[in-house]
Amino acid sequence: MLKSIYIMAYLTISMMVTVFAASNLYEGGDMLLWTGVLLTAAPIIFIIGRIMIMKDRARTNTVLMPVLILSLVGVVLTFYVYMKTGYGQNELMLAATMFALYLLYDFWYAKLDRATSNIMVGGKLPAFNLTNTDGNVVSSDSFEGSPAIMIFYRGNWCPLCVAQVKEMAAMYNDLEKMGVKVMLISPQSQKHTRGLARQFDAAMDFMQDVGNEAARALGIAHNFGTPMGMQAMGYKTETVFPTVIITDKQGKVIWCYETDNYRVRPEPETYLKVLAENGVVGA
Repeated sequence: MLKSIYIMAYLTISMMVTVFAASNLYEGGDMLLWTGVLLTAAPIIFIIGRIMIMKDRARTNTVLMPVLILSLVGVVLTFYVYMKTGYGQNELMLAATMFALYLLYDFWYAKLDRATSNIMVGGKLPAFNLTNTDGNVVSSDSFEGSPAIMIFYRGNWCPLCVAQVKEMAAMYNDLEKMGVKVMLISPQSQKHTRGLARQFDAAMDFMQDVGNEAARALGIAHNFGTPMGMQAMGYKTETVFPTVIITDKQGKVIWCYETDNYRVRPEPETYLKVLAENGVVGA
């Protein structure tokens, strides 16, 4: 719950500090001092904002090194001005606070507190039901008969998840020729799921995990995984840990990716490699 509150608070504060620092620069404030403050807040807003608007990046590095470096430079600049002139203590404290908040984001918030799931490579998945965009209940047993890639994503509110869906749509024709099913599964509402499905010209199976029951059966449910405030847009507090499962024709799990950082996802080429290495499709 702390993380769901923190992320919204951090981004809001970063936006406010960015505007505040830019305003002081515009009004003739000390160039080095306020540039330092700006560098501790603006980079994360720029990167997160770009990802949210473009929705074209399904992953980043484990550490956002450009943001880390720029934020550190910002603290150093404000500290330099303070040591040289004796003023700017409040600005230095503000820059240091923003740097600390960023470190929390990269090294605490981005890390997923996953427990051991019920997904066993070499075994079959626990039975569960999903609901397709027509409102029909689909049993996990019906997935057998052809290899399948199941991507459990958090929801439309997550730009990295939407970008991941875009990647699958781009390679869907190749997967269809190989006889591979693609299932995109989220606990979000049917309204959100159908809205996302309409964006892509690919016959992928968009599934709703009603009540997050499938995620719970698999041990990948993420309580308080949705940022605070998204509930006003119709999203539940509980979501799912980003997870990719590949099964063969018999429904046996041949590969699973359970990321421990929400910004790190497998490259789509990895799925083709896994399918080929396991003899599910031609190399």
